[in-house]
Amino acid sequence: MLANIDKFIEKAKVADAEVELFPSVQRAVQFLRDFFTKNEIKRAIISEALKKRDPFDKEFSSLSGQLSADSIWVDAGIVSADYGIAETGTLIHFDASDEEKNVWTLPETCLCLLERKKIVPHLEAIAPEITSHLARTDISSPQVSLVTGPSRTADIECQLTIGVHGPARLVILLIGT
Repeated sequence: MLANIDKFIEKAKVADAEVELFPSVQRAVQFLRDFFTKNEIKRAIISEALKKRDPFDKEFSSLSGQLSADSIWVDAGIVSADYGIAETGTLIHFDASDEEKNVWTLPETCLCLLERKKIVPHLEAIAPEITSHLARTDISSPQVSLVTGPSRTADIECQLTIGVHGPARLVILLIGT
């Protein structure tokens, strides 16, 4: 297990993600508060699922879980990943809808919580979970997103651009001991 975590961290950093380690969710919440202040984050959103969890329900109750016409431009989105893939440093999101996906794809900065126990060696290890999520009929649009580092793209002249198809900054908050 420890080897998977170390490999995940190494691969995520190679992909230009920032990784912060926390023994508890409470410490991660304190980091988020400090991060917002230090980086002058004024507008942020939080995933609906995360907003319902303690202590996020209290600490971030003022944040919206959805974008609106007057809040389409936000500085940061707070989400949690369902899994992490050690082999590539990839985050796996089981999204229920496009609106849910917007929380981590549209803001300039994505702050993503991941429990250490949810890191698996390779994608094949969670194939049944992926299949099960995509087969759900209780949600309108089940989707699986794989995120490895901040968004990058290059044009025909090979000019690299960061943040075009997703966040320009990805901060992974790895939680647990």
